[in-house]
Amino acid sequence: MAVTSQESSKPLEIIVIPYITPGHLVPLSEIGCLFASRQEQVIIITTTDKAPVVENTIKQCKSSGHSISVHAIPFPYKEVGLPEGFSLEHAKDMESATKYYHGLGLMQSAMQDFMRTRRPDCIIADKFFPWTSDFAETLNIPRIVFDPCFMFRKALQEALLNPNSPHLTVKSDYEPFVVTDLPHPITVTRSKLPANNYAMLLKLQREAELKSYGVVINSMSELELEYSEYYANKLGCKVFHVGPASLIHENVDSKVDRSHNSVVSKDQVLSWLDSKNPNSVLYISFGSVCELSDEQLMEIACALESTNCDFIWVVRGKTDNDDDSTWQPKEFNKQGKGLILKGWAPQLLILQHPSAGGFLTHCGSNSVLEAVIEGVPLVTWPLIADQFSNEMLVTQVLGIGVEVGVGDWRFFSDLDRKIIKREKIEKAVRMLMDGGDHVEEIRKKTKELGEKAVRAVKTGGSSHQNLTNLIRELKQLRDNRVEQ
Repeated sequence: MAVTSQESSKPLEIIVIPYITPGHLVPLSEIGCLFASRQEQVIIITTTDKAPVVENTIKQCKSSGHSISVHAIPFPYKEVGLPEGFSLEHAKDMESATKYYHGLGLMQSAMQDFMRTRRPDCIIADKFFPWTSDFAETLNIPRIVFDPCFMFRKALQEALLNPNSPHLTVKSDYEPFVVTDLPHPITVTRSKLPANNYAMLLKLQREAELKSYGVVINSMSELELEYSEYYANKLGCKVFHVGPASLIHENVDSKVDRSHNSVVSKDQVLSWLDSKNPNSVLYISFGSVCELSDEQLMEIACALESTNCDFIWVVRGKTDNDDDSTWQPKEFNKQGKGLILKGWAPQLLILQHPSAGGFLTHCGSNSVLEAVIEGVPLVTWPLIADQFSNEMLVTQVLGIGVEVGVGDWRFFSDLDRKIIKREKIEKAVRMLMDGGDHVEEIRKKTKELGEKAVRAVKTGGSSHQNLTNLIRELKQLRDNRVEQ
């Protein structure tokens, strides 16, 4: 049966399945908005407790009249022995985290039942849902993998699969070796690589990815084109850079409300930032999952006190009712050099302000990307997951940051296995915030990348064109199925 022009121009129906931590949930929801803004129909499947976060993220897109909605499925708290409302960010140990992962697994059948009734044209699912590759095959539709990591991390992972990789022969976990089978020589230690059980999960995700139509990435080609080409050539897969998707948020309110509600008003933040000199403020945040101990927080506070620089510090796990003396030195911040935010902060709003001069970060992919967009250089302090490879990209490839000097990959339940002392923190902060020719070069590189990011998502830009190509290919696949 021939495909009519009306059928070929019909909007795609796309099911989007994000993972539940904010670093996955928010960017894939924003990518859903990119498709919806092209007049495609998007349904995002998530848990009932994460639905408000998604609704906040897509609010501007929906109010513009685009077809994007949320289908919420209750999380089976009782069945897995977790309290109502528990989220992975609340996990203090591997036992509770494992229970949560099990609960997500129990939701699989409900997700599949919903998709069978909808018969979508495509599934875009986070890499943490590898089962969607086989399920998409049963529906005879393509599955696109969303990976919030940079392609650099995926390329490094492939290079380390080489049976002659030098990491297999070094004498200790802390002996540096150089990965030469990449576009740039990268210096690594085994201590910065994921633990074996985490590596097994990466292997499972890779196998599912090989069955998928392609990978969608929330960065732009200009940031890491050589690594995308390396990875695509190694695996024979399609890679679509369509980001940074956060640039869909065009107004201040949308940037503030893009996920969680901030603990501070935008006016308060902007007023404080307006009172500071350009490039003088260090923004400090370790993301939405990592919660540091009082001992580690004290080391950070003492380092900040010694540097005497202005700062905005986002501290997770603390409230105004807590005893600050357990993690702050006496009379800390007496002169009002800093703004301490206990909870969620409007990160995009802070980074885009002219007074933002540096970002002390855990190197989460979204945080790195948001800093790049706004041209803010980084002080890198990786902890878990892909964050060490992100540090390598930032410092060894892009040259837009300085390292604190963290040496050990860890699980989120083991963040304080080694306390980073104040002297190392102070040294790295001073290296960036005290200025000098090397800092000006870092700022120049970061600003240039930020300009490229903005151009990439505009009409005719690389990410805009990649999204156009992906939509065209998905419609062609759909139309071919109609003909059969």
